[in-house]
Amino acid sequence: MMDSLYIAQSGLKTSRYAIDVTSNNLANENTEGYKKRVVQTSEVASIRLNIGNGVSFDGVNRTTSPYLYTQILSQNSYSNYYTQQNSTLSSAEQIFKETANSGFSTSLSNFFTAAETLRGDPSSATYKAELNSQSTMIINNIKSIYADLEELQDDNLSLLKDQVDEVNSILEKISHINEKMVDTGESNELLDKRDQLENQLSNYGNIDISTENGNYVLEMGGENLIFNTTSFHELSVKEEYVSQKDIYTTTDLNDTNFSDGDVITLTLNNDISIDITANVSGGTNFDLKQQIVDKINNDSQFGNLQARLDTANNLIIESIEGGEDNIFDLKIDVAGSIVGKDTNVSVEATDNVSVVVYNNELNLSGGSFKSLSENLTSETSEILYYKRALNDFTKAFVEAYAQNSDTTMFKGASVNTFEYVKNSAFNLSGSDLEGISQLQWAEDINIDSRSSEVTSFKEFYKNLLEDVSVNNEDNISLKEAQDAVLNSMTVTYEKLTKVNSDEEMINLMQYQAAYEANAKIITAVDEMLQTILNM
Repeated sequence: MMDSLYIAQSGLKTSRYAIDVTSNNLANENTEGYKKRVVQTSEVASIRLNIGNGVSFDGVNRTTSPYLYTQILSQNSYSNYYTQQNSTLSSAEQIFKETANSGFSTSLSNFFTAAETLRGDPSSATYKAELNSQSTMIINNIKSIYADLEELQDDNLSLLKDQVDEVNSILEKISHINEKMVDTGESNELLDKRDQLENQLSNYGNIDISTENGNYVLEMGGENLIFNTTSFHELSVKEEYVSQKDIYTTTDLNDTNFSDGDVITLTLNNDISIDITANVSGGTNFDLKQQIVDKINNDSQFGNLQARLDTANNLIIESIEGGEDNIFDLKIDVAGSIVGKDTNVSVEATDNVSVVVYNNELNLSGGSFKSLSENLTSETSEILYYKRALNDFTKAFVEAYAQNSDTTMFKGASVNTFEYVKNSAFNLSGSDLEGISQLQWAEDINIDSRSSEVTSFKEFYKNLLEDVSVNNEDNISLKEAQDAVLNSMTVTYEKLTKVNSDEEMINLMQYQAAYEANAKIITAVDEMLQTILNM
């Protein structure tokens, strides 16, 4: 009989704890990151007759699924990659946005129309003024698009740096939580907070969490960020801007091919043109190359370039500042023939931006870090692809009009160096107009610097607009599919971990009933004891 009292007492105590836990669940139903708590119980082992000695309250656990949790972290990073891509590509699409009456395509058509109209009446001052105006307009429009792309690129770089700071702050918070766990032991509250921070981290990149020899380890992109439970490495943004390097291994520039007094013309960006008078009587066979080196290094008009001869006496000309924004076009004209650089060893200007820890680049498969760094790196950036296309268009446009007119209308080899020769439209002759008017229909122009394909100016720009639109639409489709996967997993996980008020109310009634039943047992035993004592 006395055993029944102890058994009922253990039931009362456990039911009370269960009611407390249920109350706590209901109170935290809307607390962010909170995972439903459940009471853990077990039967107290019997000592005799296999009757049992009551119920043991073994603690309170969180409801979770390590497998689902890991999968959600992974899918969340993929989803945030497409979300960041959507932001970048949508912004780019807005930059290229055109209407029936505005946009670069309209400006280009208006320019072609103005040239054709002037060809019909070459003496009209009104038509000359219109062509003059439209020439300025296309330069302003393409420069505006390019400047907006550069601003988008700068915004992405600034955002990447801000996000790296945010991640470093999250890593510090996780380490601080781990320190508390080391000092006071794991608690459900601390585990919830750490899970919440881990989920935030997965927005930025793919993370892996493990325990090695009892130590908490967190990796992002294959690199350890938190190790030995409480130690962490800070991330940083690494920027590498490779300079364009044109290398001339040809013997066409050797002294034996020249005589003193021969003229070699250097033309930079289809604008600056400087003559060098050969002085090759020294007999070294490399005097002319050295003259080119001296001219480039000492003439302020070549201010962003530097030149030298390597140990094999190859001529090397490179930009002082690296990156695609500092590309240049230098032509070396020898008696009307352009000396070509060696494309096998020459180096293109490139931008390379990555997130690193101790100079080790993160190998990211998802997250906003991956999107931002990709769009700042030449090999993968859509923004830089669009900028290169505009530069190619500009260079081909300038060269086509130079070849088909004796009057120089445009200068430059990139959008940044693109210029209209002021009032040159007023100086065009009839033959100039005949030549340039045909360019609107020409379909044999090689515009893409990375391809030998030919097209027209209108078609090239039309294809560029299509690329901008298709890239954005494709990403939207991928984002929607990925969000559906993530949402499906999240719903399943939240059914398991989030508090359901209806379910908790049912539990509350069950625990209350159990409490009352155990109380009745105690009352019954007490009455039995009183009867015995009164006998």
